[in-house]
Amino acid sequence: MSAGRFEQIQAKKLLREYTALAPVYDRRWSDYLHASLHMTLEKVDAMPAGRVLDIACGTGQFLETLAQRSDRADLVGIDRVPAMLDVARVRLGQRATLVECDAAQLPFGEADFQLVTCNSALHYFPDVDATLREIRRVISPHGNLVITDWCRNYLSMAVLNRILPWTHHAHVHTLSIDELERSLVNAGLSISSRRRRKIDWFWGLMTIHATPVSTDIDCHSGFGAC
Repeated sequence: MSAGRFEQIQAKKLLREYTALAPVYDRRWSDYLHASLHMTLEKVDAMPAGRVLDIACGTGQFLETLAQRSDRADLVGIDRVPAMLDVARVRLGQRATLVECDAAQLPFGEADFQLVTCNSALHYFPDVDATLREIRRVISPHGNLVITDWCRNYLSMAVLNRILPWTHHAHVHTLSIDELERSLVNAGLSISSRRRRKIDWFWGLMTIHATPVSTDIDCHSGFGAC
């Protein structure tokens, strides 16, 4: 099967699965969302204010939390599932801009965001490397990326990684923390910190904070120090 055909199949699975989940998503995953989003917030809270992009924002819980912080007024969220974005629009109103698009083809200019976040979504992306390269493109030279996701270093997550593809879920692959770090470095990002944590008896997660590595383009554009 070609890469393009595989991505189309996964996109259809994702749309079907999360269109059905959208009305009950927040309630069904309440405890998980609270704990996993907190892992990202622990890193984000200490970062300077600026324009924020939340990749695969879902129903907008993370953006809502950021909107409650008065110094983070320019918020953008993207997601591929219209039904999830509909819930997010009701929750957020005018406090965030929401866009339906693919994370590997972001409709934004270079260096548009000071902070990019991605919570519990990376395991759905068929081409993680392409997605991370695109994320790197839209981060400003002194910006930050914070990713929280399932971590295959934990046995429970390794088993889940094996099971889910056979149950017709949209899940593609759960990375280990070293694999994610290598992909980030290959995309032109430098690792600032990494952490693994069990949020309960089953869910094992990781959070990685990364920053852009300076490039000739950054230098010639007047960004950063050369």
